[in-house]
Amino acid sequence: MDYGIADLNDESLLLMLKSGDQLAFSEIYQRYWPILYRHAFRMLKSDAESEDVVQDIFIKFWKTAPNLPDHTTLGAYLYTMVRNTVLNIIAKSSVHASYRSDLERFMVDGYELSDHLVREKILAKLIEQEIQQLPSRMREVFERKRIDHLSYKEIAEAMNISELTVKTQMNKAITILRRKLGNHIALFFTLL
Repeated sequence: MDYGIADLNDESLLLMLKSGDQLAFSEIYQRYWPILYRHAFRMLKSDAESEDVVQDIFIKFWKTAPNLPDHTTLGAYLYTMVRNTVLNIIAKSSVHASYRSDLERFMVDGYELSDHLVREKILAKLIEQEIQQLPSRMREVFERKRIDHLSYKEIAEAMNISELTVKTQMNKAITILRRKLGNHIALFFTLL
């Protein structure tokens, strides 16, 4: 009796399918696969992806068919399933593309940032070593200015020395550090 199944309308095929008829499913598949594939391909522009979408649609259709209303318009129902699936794929690929772009940007920026931080730490350590090699009184003046952010007058009062001595000690410290640190001196002052 399967020779006349191709002559049945969609409503009859759906009723048969709802009762588990595999021949009805096969006929619906043969009838709608090419149309659904073209619809998916128009939006996705990919043979493999379009085939996957249509295959997935028919798997879902087989599982949900018993619960469909008797008067469901098969063409519209399947067409809508394809459209929604394709739109979900497009939305996910947009999110994935955006995520990939953000991740790539983070990887580049993150590498540059971490590389910069490593160099900055090395430089800070080098600067600190050079500061520790300054004569003790000069180092104390320099650190009170650098760490405590005191004025020359405040440093002079705290150390019981003249303000001129504080200025002289600071100038000498900067001259020594400039000579020892060379090209790094500009970075040195940004780290102060």
